[in-house]
This record gives sequence, C-alpha cells and structure tokens, in this order.
Amino acid sequence: MQNVVVILVGFLNGYLFELLHVPAGWLLGAIAVGAIYRLFIADITFPPLLFDTALAIIGVSISLSIKIDMFKDVAGFLLPQLVSLVTLFVACFFLAKFLHRFSNLDAITALFCCLPAGASVMIALSREYKAKLSIVAAFQSVRIMMLVTTIPIIAGYISPLLDTQVVKNSGLEATEGNTIPMWGALVAYTLIVMTALALAIKWKIPVASFIYSIMLGFLVHSFAVPLPSMPDVMVGGGMAMLGVIIGARFDRESVAEFKRIGWTSLGILTAFFVLTFITTFIFYLMTPLDFTTSLLAIVPAGAAQMASVAALLDLDASIVAAIQVSRLVIIIITVPMIVPFLVNQEHHQQTIAHNNGL
Repeated sequence: MQNVVVILVGFLNGYLFELLHVPAGWLLGAIAVGAIYRLFIADITFPPLLFDTALAIIGVSISLSIKIDMFKDVAGFLLPQLVSLVTLFVACFFLAKFLHRFSNLDAITALFCCLPAGASVMIALSREYKAKLSIVAAFQSVRIMMLVTTIPIIAGYISPLLDTQVVKNSGLEATEGNTIPMWGALVAYTLIVMTALALAIKWKIPVASFIYSIMLGFLVHSFAVPLPSMPDVMVGGGMAMLGVIIGARFDRESVAEFKRIGWTSLGILTAFFVLTFITTFIFYLMTPLDFTTSLLAIVPAGAAQMASVAALLDLDASIVAAIQVSRLVIIIITVPMIVPFLVNQEHHQQTIAHNNGL
C-alpha cells in the first residue's frame, strides 16, 4: 500500500510538472516525490518487475512514432549521423574519464553520467551494471533540462538569420483513420508490455523489457494493426513509476556526493553543451540541411520536443522527427552492445590502478 500511495503521488506531481511545462516534467516530478520520501520520511523499495514494466511502457510509446517511411527519408543522412554520434560518444567517453578523475565517482558511474544515450536507456543500463543510479539520474536529468530549455531559444534566435527549408508536418502526430478504437489499442499496449516482460525473463539482455517492447510495438504497429499514439496519461504513468523508483534511490550520501562534484559536473555539462554544437556543425557540413534544422535534428533532447520546435520555427519538422527517431533507434541497438566493452575496460583499468596502489 505504501508503494502504491507513493507512486500515485509521484504521478500527480509529474502531471503538475507537465502542466507547468517543466522539461521532462513527468519524470522529474516523480523523481522529486521519490527522493523527498526517501530523504525525509522513510526508506522504500520497489520490486524489479515494476522498473521493467515502466521501461516497457515507455518503449511501446516510442515504437509508435517509428514509421518505415522515416528510414527512407533519412537514408541519405545515415553516414553524417553516424559520424556525429561517434564524435559525440568518443568525446563524452573522455569527459567520463575527467569526471572520474576529479570526483569521488567510480569509473562506471562516471561513464553512465556522461554518455548521451537517452535518460531512460542510461538509467536502465546503470542499474544493470551496478552504477550509482541516483547520481546517473541526476546528471542525465540536468542534461535533458539544459538542452530542452536552451536549444529552442537558441534555435529561435538564429533561425531568422539563416536560410531555412519549408515546413512539413512533424511525422509524430497520431495516426488517423485506419487505427483501431482506443479500447482495443489499450488491450494491444497491455499485451505488448506483457509479452516484452515475458521475453525479458526468458532472454536476458541489457534493458531487455525496453528493447523488446520497442521491437514488438514497431512490428505490430507497422505490419499488423496500426495503433494510435499512446495516451499521455499512460506514458506519464510509466514515467512516474520510473521516476519514483529512481528518486527512492536518493539518500543523504548521494546528495552529499552530488554536492561535492558540483563544480566538476558544471564543467562536464558545459563541455557537453559545446560538443552539441560541434557535432551539429559536422552534420551540417555533410548534409544539405541548414544549420538550425541540423541542430534540432541532431541534439539529444527528444524527438517530439525538437520536431515541435522545428514546426513552430517553420523548419522541416518532418526530417527533424525522422532523424531524431532514427538516432534513438541507432542508440537503442548499439549502446547495449558497446557498454559491456566500455565497462569491462573500466574494470580492467581499475584493477590495474588498484594493484599499482598495492
């Protein structure tokens, strides 16, 4: 009963944050509730299945925005996108080294704090590899807030100064016409989530429920029954569950540790902000897109948010949405394969350093 009440309060606070247009409001509002409860009221734990269920719900919501036509639209942008992503990831890997050296964080936690692969993915992977979940969540949340609040302002300022392309629809709207009724869609969402959880138990891979739900949702939506976009309240429920669980990992030691690395974290976030424009410039040089469209298409700050900004600025919102979604798909496929190698490398270097210290 205690868990249910805390999740419900987290949901309500996330909804309030969303109404107030706080970036990533569902997630941050629920994180605040979980953290306050843990820090000032009592310890609380949640079953692992709840975390996996939240990831599966979020995965289904993402899968419904992936359309086959998008991949045709971005086929010519694949190489520039890969070059930009590799540049960003290599630079962030060295930022993680810097964070580890000048803070009290272990190398694995520093790695998950700095990799720009989506908050949900990084938080889930950090749980898989025993990193400090609360610190990773704090870093990733601040990164998202920084980009979501600043990039639209910067894009709006520079857009009138540059030549831009004609606007199209964002490509993320709900599918009209041939979708099944919402009650049927709710049944389909539930079946996809349950199937993803079952597959995650049978075939264990990093962030299994998240990956399986995206794959299943895409296959059902594209080749079986077109589904309407998941209701905001359902996506919010998944984000609220995830946020409360993350917030409940905050303890006084985590808060003190985050304070100790305050200036270092500020430097990391500033460097990441600069890197965003460097990778955008690389993408811009390799494509026919204007700089503002390139910025909104390549910044790791959410497909729906950046496509909406593009539409408001009369830019090519369709290509922004397509590139953002394809970036997310690339990350979902590649990051779980790359992370074990990086983690093993960090473990190896920690062992060498420990032996040298002895």
